[in-house]
Amino acid sequence: MSRYVSVPLVATRAELLEALAALDVPVDAGPGGRQLMLEGSLECAGEPVDLRISEGSLGSVEDYGFRIEGEQTVLVCGDVDRGRLERELLAPLTTHLTRRRLEIHAAENDMDLHEVVEADGTRRLVLRRR
Repeated sequence: MSRYVSVPLVATRAELLEALAALDVPVDAGPGGRQLMLEGSLECAGEPVDLRISEGSLGSVEDYGFRIEGEQTVLVCGDVDRGRLERELLAPLTTHLTRRRLEIHAAENDMDLHEVVEADGTRRLVLRRR
């Protein structure tokens, strides 16, 4: 059975493509926006995705991808890669998307965005009016 991991922050294909590029994740987007099929093994072979990432990316065993369903984005991957992709892809992807949206919000609302790094390594993003 294929595993589907919800990625609620991704709203558009453009945001997802920009975030994946920023994270140096190579993406195969279907020509003309058409869906591609995962090659995978028994779990995900033939699953349709809007964006496909080759096996080996981020240490994955199989290829995987994203299906965009309205404002919801779903990661489609085999169970063997799920834990690794949650840690090494979804966590940084969520962080990047959050930061990018805050940058846009700050620019549109005449605000400054600052990152504060605490002694324990925790990072906070702070928005302030100019």
